[in-house]
Amino acid sequence: MTSGFMEAGVVLGVVNIGLTVVLFALYRRIYAQTKAEFSLALVAFAGAFLLQNVLVVYSYVATMPLIPETLSFYLFTIGLSEAAGLSAIAWAAFH
Repeated sequence: MTSGFMEAGVVLGVVNIGLTVVLFALYRRIYAQTKAEFSLALVAFAGAFLLQNVLVVYSYVATMPLIPETLSFYLFTIGLSEAAGLSAIAWAAFH
């Protein structure tokens, strides 16, 4: 039996993947235009977050039946915090 928090954590992971893909594309475009080292570092930053989120979603789906329900709330909260942070970064990047 899976927890609602674990399922919500998977959904948040997919949202985080979407946010990091947007940031990766934006930072890549900026780097292509400016060739600034800082922009290249932002591309690496977004790429690392993308890889981390893909691994999180995969691990949640693969181990969902093994994760205790008491732990699922904390994993959901971690995903929610990351989504809030990535949303703030995306908002700042577009303004």
